[in-house]
Amino acid sequence: MVSFGAAASNPLDAETTPQWDIFKLQRKILLIFGLWPADRLVRPWYVKVLIAINLATLAICMVGEFLHGLYAYQEGDLSESIESICPTVARISGFLRMVFYLANEEKIHRVLNNIRQTLQDEHPREHTITKHLRTLGQQFTFYLFLMMFFAACLYGITPFIIMIYNWVQGQRPLVKLLPFKLALPYDSQHLFHFVVTTLFLNYASAPTITSQSGSDPLFSGVCLYIYGQFQAIRLEMEALAETVDGSTLKSSAAETHRINLELRRISKRHQAIIDLVSEVRSAFTPNVLLVYTATAIIMCIVCIAMLVVEGIYKLTYLPYAFAELTLLFLYSYSGTIIRDSSEAVQTVAYDFPWYRYDRNTRHLIQMMMIRAQYGSNVDVPFFETSMASFSAIVRTASSYITLMKSFL
Repeated sequence: MVSFGAAASNPLDAETTPQWDIFKLQRKILLIFGLWPADRLVRPWYVKVLIAINLATLAICMVGEFLHGLYAYQEGDLSESIESICPTVARISGFLRMVFYLANEEKIHRVLNNIRQTLQDEHPREHTITKHLRTLGQQFTFYLFLMMFFAACLYGITPFIIMIYNWVQGQRPLVKLLPFKLALPYDSQHLFHFVVTTLFLNYASAPTITSQSGSDPLFSGVCLYIYGQFQAIRLEMEALAETVDGSTLKSSAAETHRINLELRRISKRHQAIIDLVSEVRSAFTPNVLLVYTATAIIMCIVCIAMLVVEGIYKLTYLPYAFAELTLLFLYSYSGTIIRDSSEAVQTVAYDFPWYRYDRNTRHLIQMMMIRAQYGSNVDVPFFETSMASFSAIVRTASSYITLMKSFL
């Protein structure tokens, strides 16, 4: 069973938790896997061993489940094949996420440190925005983890429910059922083999769900933070516009100098946020691309599994399907709010009374408008991270499901 208490085993946790409060829950979940990018330079050896064990666990399950599904398909048992392959795609997805995290760990670490430094210099008027977005990010993380944890629990307890029912019905000898179906080099009906395999497969649920419910909400949390920064820029521009003396058509030299200095400071901060967006896009591109390319296939397989399996096993796939849909939504929503908040900066810059000031001041406003329009998105090759892409992928998955149903 997965426990947040596992994260406390890291001796660095007590020292570093306060500075990562904005990503508190994401950090705890990722530390269950062992991989928090900001700890890469001070990661103990046993945490590195934990990461290797979790990756190896996922790889073993992936191979075993795939071989079992392939064998079942060759035997003509489509239901058994799909039931075996269904968790495999989640493990492959989680395995690749963590491999991409390790490959881009330095970039992600740089992004997180950039956010940490900015939070230390945060203006008091921005605390409300940051607190609200932090809470929203933690809620996203909690509900996603809860759905995946519930799906893992159903996978774990369903075989025991069925075995208890079969025992009450008089099945002798009792056929032992594993949480997941995979090819094994030994007889799983042997009691010792059954117990060890069951424990291993239940443990395998931990890296499977934490690799997704930790890494994906971290990306969403970073995007929510950037959204808050764009909101802060908008508030600064609005506050500065309110200080303008509207009694005259043209500003005085002193007011022009004051406004120019303030706009330079805001423009510099705006550019820093845009640079942060570029760093986020570079650090998370493999994961975003993985989610957008794989989610339609995963949802299709899960929904087909719900159609072909019988009995209580159908309930197992409901939280699984909702979790995958939530993952896609998080990525799409995150890209949308960054793009929209950037455009909001463009709007507030245009509404600023720039016509009252000299050429240099007008140039600052124009540059902010141009950067706001073209400089802020987390799009990846072939995909735009937006709610429009979310709708398109869901429609594509529905088409795949309809097509596959015709062959069943």
